[in-house]
Amino acid sequence: MTTAQNHTHYYPGATYMHALTLATEAYISQFSKKEIQASAVQIIMQLNQAMAIAVENAGLAEAILEKAVEQAEQLSERGYGGYAQAIGYAVHFNYFISEGLAEAIVLPEILKSYGAKAEQKIASLARQTGIVATDLPDERAARLFISWIDQQRVLFELPDHIEQMRPQDIPDIIDDTLDAALHFYPAPVFYDALDLEQFITPLLLSAPEKNE
Repeated sequence: MTTAQNHTHYYPGATYMHALTLATEAYISQFSKKEIQASAVQIIMQLNQAMAIAVENAGLAEAILEKAVEQAEQLSERGYGGYAQAIGYAVHFNYFISEGLAEAIVLPEILKSYGAKAEQKIASLARQTGIVATDLPDERAARLFISWIDQQRVLFELPDHIEQMRPQDIPDIIDDTLDAALHFYPAPVFYDALDLEQFITPLLLSAPEKNE
């Protein structure tokens, strides 16, 4: 069964990861203001609230999740986004699958790649959302937050590749990513087509790092 055929199997995980990506990238945007950052924190806390009550009250959990997604997309519409969201859009545009499937894979790698340029903001977000203890230093807090994102993908049993992707699709995915990224305010680091290839190529099932 392909990812597209099994699309509903990945809800709400892909939806959760989509909203998490939008909120995280809005928070660390170079031009994000205090009210934007406060909204991003609220969204992530709502996402985790929804997951915490999902077993006992599925209806309420779904309502909270949908509200969080709506608020996250509003941040995106205002231009607060980044490369993980742009890659998610490009994959969605080419294969008609949830943006969250690709975002769940690339967001941790992109956050790692920013290094010290985003470390303080990632650490601040981790503390404010309760993902890490408030007394942790920036480097450790940021690293734990990125690991936590990775764990969410595993928890939701989301794939570690995009099954439909073929090597010959990569140039189009890169072009669509660059087009989408133009709508967002500056990310912590500027990436060109060659830079983006390092994040997009591993989405392939046959990517070298997946065969090691």
